[in-house]
Amino acid sequence: MTKKDEKPLNIKEFLPYQLVSLSTKVSNDFAQVYKQQGKLTQPQWRVLSHAIQHNGITAAHICELAKMDKSTVSRAIKQLQDRELIEMLVSSSDKRAKTIAVTEQGRVLYQTLTPLALAWEAELLSCFSDEQKEKFIELLTVLNNRLVNSDTSNAD
Repeated sequence: MTKKDEKPLNIKEFLPYQLVSLSTKVSNDFAQVYKQQGKLTQPQWRVLSHAIQHNGITAAHICELAKMDKSTVSRAIKQLQDRELIEMLVSSSDKRAKTIAVTEQGRVLYQTLTPLALAWEAELLSCFSDEQKEKFIELLTVLNNRLVNSDTSNAD
């Protein structure tokens, strides 16, 4: 095929565009759950969730896991500390490092939000049959693993 015969890129059909668009829609819709019920921002929700699931996590590790920049994570940590949902502790293995500990108040909030999050997810996926849900998750995992195991994830 010559350059003249090539089809122009249709951005709406381009997978990266579709994924980003869908991700934004899903994220914005789900944000209503933790905004309304927990008075949390997206970065606060993500930091709290990672801190719950990874006891003694550092801010740097959250940046890595959540693909968030350092300043956004630092700001969310400060805001969560101000609300007494988390506290910063000196690491037992490295006295220079600080780890995040979720307070009882933070755990209660997370436990309140968890069933709402799961209900929201179930409602979102209710347009799929059980088989479609399984296949969808499988395909997302395959694609994610493909990017994790290749250099294409480093491209901008």
